[in-house]
Amino acid sequence: MADFALKTDGIRAPARVGERLEDDRGHADERGDEHATVEGITALIVRAMPHPWSAGQVRDALASERSSLIWQEDDAGDLVGCVVGRRVARNLVEIDLVAVDPECRREGRGRLLLEELMAAERAGGVDEFRLELAFGNGPALALYEAVGFVVVGRRARYYPDGADALLLTWTAPSAAGGAGDDQGRGD
Repeated sequence: MADFALKTDGIRAPARVGERLEDDRGHADERGDEHATVEGITALIVRAMPHPWSAGQVRDALASERSSLIWQEDDAGDLVGCVVGRRVARNLVEIDLVAVDPECRREGRGRLLLEELMAAERAGGVDEFRLELAFGNGPALALYEAVGFVVVGRRARYYPDGADALLLTWTAPSAAGGAGDDQGRGD
């Protein structure tokens, strides 16, 4: 991996699949190139996850016009992180995927990508985010808790390997009854 200082220059704005984007260097990127997008994300999650999604699962996650994608590339243009969210109601997004290349972890990339997606969706009226993760995934749990997610439930033996799933949520303070009780909530 090429060295790169963590900054928003390498982050691409949240996009709906099919949108044409330009990065800060004026380079266009067509997220509608479904094959390249699916291939790039699939390759990343094979590196990043012990039980990676298939290309079909990635394709399905990106298929909805309600899906949003934010990603980060290194200086060489290689995908090093991404977040996929899906608006399931006017004010609710489910985070379907957060992946960071193992060689790029512990640099704040996952948090930055997640916060960028959340900020963009909040600007569009979203005030609640939900996600799930495997019970034993301590680093991911620490990331989500640092952003303000709280554990709200658990699904026993949810994953194919028998692992439990933790259910997490983040609610904007204004949606949770206003200021005063901001435990587990973020801005």
